[in-house]
Amino acid sequence: MWADFIGNAVAVERLRGLAARGGGGRTLVLAGPEGVGKTTLAAMYGLALNCQAPPAPGEFCGACVGCQAALPQAELAGAIEAAIEHRAAEVKGNAREAAPLRVALHPAVLLYPPDGDYLTMAQARAVIHQTQLQPDAGRTWTLILPDLDLARWTTQSALLKTLEEPPPRVALVALARNPLGLLPTVRSRALVLALPPTPAAELAAGLRRLRPALSAQEAELLARLAAGCPGRALRLDLAAYRHLRADALGLLAEGRAGGPAASVFRLSESTRGSKEKFESLVEILYSVLQDIVYLHSGLPETVRNVDVLAELQQQARSWTAPGLAAAVTGLDELQAAARRNAFRPLGLASWALSLGARA
Repeated sequence: MWADFIGNAVAVERLRGLAARGGGGRTLVLAGPEGVGKTTLAAMYGLALNCQAPPAPGEFCGACVGCQAALPQAELAGAIEAAIEHRAAEVKGNAREAAPLRVALHPAVLLYPPDGDYLTMAQARAVIHQTQLQPDAGRTWTLILPDLDLARWTTQSALLKTLEEPPPRVALVALARNPLGLLPTVRSRALVLALPPTPAAELAAGLRRLRPALSAQEAELLARLAAGCPGRALRLDLAAYRHLRADALGLLAEGRAGGPAASVFRLSESTRGSKEKFESLVEILYSVLQDIVYLHSGLPETVRNVDVLAELQQQARSWTAPGLAAAVTGLDELQAAARRNAFRPLGLASWALSLGARA
C-alpha cells in the first residue's frame, strides 16, 4: 500500500494521481540517492496500474490475484542473483547478449537491473521489444530501468525514441541517482520526480510503524545512520554495525594515543579475508570522522552516531582541523590501495598508527 512508503509524500501523491489516470504512454524519472526508495516506489506504481480491485483510483489493494502475484520487495536481491545463476548455467556463449538480464516483479512489472556495471545494449533492445508487445487486457507494462544515469550514452540513445514516446499501454520508469547523467532529451521529455532524503524524525517514526519492536532510540539511530534513506535503514543490522563501529573507535583511539602496535594490529586483523568487512569498517571510519568534524564545528545535533556521542566528544578534543583533514586523506589513499589489491589489514593498521603523528 502507498501508506507503507516512508517519506516523500509529494512524490507518492503525484504517482498515485498518475496511476489514477492510467499512467501509460509516459516516461517517469525517479531521482534520488541509493536507498531512498526509488525501486520500491516504481514497483508500487506498477502495482497501482495493474491492480484488479483498486479500493480507490490510483490505489492498489494488495489482495487481488494481480497484487498477490507481485514479488515481495525483500526477495528482489535474491531474485536477481538467481536469474544470473540460472543464465550462467543454461545459456552458452555470450550470455549477456543472448539472455539480457530481467526480473519480473509482477507479470506486468519488469525490472532490468544493471547487467554488470550498467544497463547493456542488449537490455535496451529487450526493453524496446517488450514495449511492442501487447499486455493482457487491462494491464499496463511497467518497465523499470535502474541506474539509467550510469548507462553509456550509446545505450541511452538507443532507447531515446522509446523513452520519448512510450506506447499507450506502457509506463517506463527510469531510476537515477543523478538525473544530470541522463541525456538532456530524455530529461526534457520525462516527468522527473525528485526523492530527497527523508527527515530523521519522519524516518524514525516510519521505521517504528513498520517495525514496532524497535525502541525510539534504535529508530532514531537507524534514521541518522541511513542519512534519511529508508532502504538503508531497513537493511542495516544494528548489532553488527555497533560491533564493527567498536573496532573503528578502537582504531581511532589507539592510533591517536600512540597505543601499542599490537593492539592496533589486532583490531585491523579482523578484516582479514573479508573485503566486505573491510569496506564496511572504512565506511564507518568515514562516518565517525565526519561526526567529529560536526562536533568541531559546534553542530552536535547533526551527529549520526548519537548513541556514542559522549565518546565522540572525548575523541574530538584530541583532534585539530588539519589532523582530521589528513586522516580523511589517508583513508582515501587506503581505499585506493585496497582496490589495487594491497594487503588490507596492514594498510589499515599503518593508517591508524600514523594518526598520532598528525597535528
